[in-house]
Amino acid sequence: ATAAVLHNLAFAFERKGEAAKARESLREAMTHGGGNDPQVLTSLGVLAMRDGDLATAERDFVAARPLYGGRAPSPAWYHYLALCLALERRVDEAIALLQEGVEAYPHAAVLHNNLSVAFQRVGRHQEALATAERGVSEDAGIAQLHKNIGDAHYRVRLFDEAFDAYKRAVKFNDALGPDVWLKLGNIRLKRNELAEAITCWEHALLLDPGHQTARRNIEAARTAS
Repeated sequence: ATAAVLHNLAFAFERKGEAAKARESLREAMTHGGGNDPQVLTSLGVLAMRDGDLATAERDFVAARPLYGGRAPSPAWYHYLALCLALERRVDEAIALLQEGVEAYPHAAVLHNNLSVAFQRVGRHQEALATAERGVSEDAGIAQLHKNIGDAHYRVRLFDEAFDAYKRAVKFNDALGPDVWLKLGNIRLKRNELAEAITCWEHALLLDPGHQTARRNIEAARTAS
């Protein structure tokens, strides 16, 4: 088998959640010239990152880059290396990399999403909002982009705008996370929609039974009523 076939096999195993078989296929790909294939090295980096070995992951990603020659690396390469840097708390480096990525791939909505999140992490909220809106213009079906827009509005107390964005987010993915349901409940409470607020907080608890803020909000609301 060629390195490309073995890489595809590894990808299939990874998608099935069989990381050990994926890793074995990539190791075999390396013996068939995969060390000169940036996709193989990128996939090795992804598996290392998922194992929590960020140093090895970064090494594999960095080794992959020159193999692209004069071309820009793939969107996946930008995505995963930026995530690796963010996990190492090197957010400024992740931002610079993602800015390069969206310049190379202006229609890659996922890269716009990641850049928006990174901007939020360093307090660049206006840039986070503008980047998320650009991502939505490329692909309106990504729930996280709508949540990012909601978070930007929520932070500056534009609750109606935040509510609309959060509702769009959960329309595309109602299991997006407890945070979005917590904030939907908070906005409902501000509107004096107590029953609806409790329903939102209960949804947050369904996603995260240990979410103490949602639990306290429910208890306080029921006591007040």
